[in-house]
Amino acid sequence: MARQQFLVDIADTFKTFVFENNRKIVPTSATLTVYEPSSDTKLIDAAAMTVGSDGQLSYTLTATHNTTADEAYKVVIAYVYNAVTYYATLYYDVVNSKLSKVITDDDIVNELPQLKDNGWRVRGTADSGSTTTIVDAELKRYEDDYFTGGLAHNLNNDEVREITDFVSSTGTATIVTATATASGHAYILTRAYTKEIHRAFEKIEELLNAKGKRAHLVLDPYDLREVHIYFSVAEICKGLISAEDNLWAWFYNEYDKKGKETFRNLNLKYDESDDGIISTAETGKRMRSIRAGRG
Repeated sequence: MARQQFLVDIADTFKTFVFENNRKIVPTSATLTVYEPSSDTKLIDAAAMTVGSDGQLSYTLTATHNTTADEAYKVVIAYVYNAVTYYATLYYDVVNSKLSKVITDDDIVNELPQLKDNGWRVRGTADSGSTTTIVDAELKRYEDDYFTGGLAHNLNNDEVREITDFVSSTGTATIVTATATASGHAYILTRAYTKEIHRAFEKIEELLNAKGKRAHLVLDPYDLREVHIYFSVAEICKGLISAEDNLWAWFYNEYDKKGKETFRNLNLKYDESDDGIISTAETGKRMRSIRAGRG
């Protein structure tokens, strides 16, 4: 997973999970200590973290904590689980700018229309519901959070709401408050590819790092838009691969190759000097010609 990034002089929240046997756990308590980059000087000393019901650990970094733009602030988390104290070490960066994502689910489906026929948009009839839920036993075939972040359209009420949660065992989509869904109401659920888009972005960051470059120094996100779409489609197709159907494996390989080739030929507006300004020398550098080194 890529490091968390925080904008210089802006308050933000550090968030993470801890794991045991490859599963997220909910600690009893946790503290956070932050060291300045390449130093044993403590920026934050054993401050209490908030422990969410799902196990998420969080701590609000103030603008003062984020005064200096630099890489690799060291975070040591001490957490208590089953009366035993454990430790986890992570890092984060404070940056002058963050590279934004400029693609949408529609961009992905427009690139590969075959995705429309594989659970991107599902029509059904509710067994029951409420002002915040749509329940249908037919939805049990989809995994937990499959539709989370997507949209629910109640056709009878003609209302569209964001889906905030999806539970497979009950076939329940939780939505932002709307007119109540009743038994027999027709609906359309459209999933979001948020996780796949994020994984594709992490892949781009890894490729940039391999070239000695940092994503936050790419000042124009549209330079990466095409390659981000290709890698996102590849991630989605990878998740659809099955022993019975090799079509998605073919799509995955094709889009992964297209993404890598497009990346190699990118022209980037890369802020080598980290001053927020692109000079003539920093404009239009092709990835093939960029040598490894600290960005």
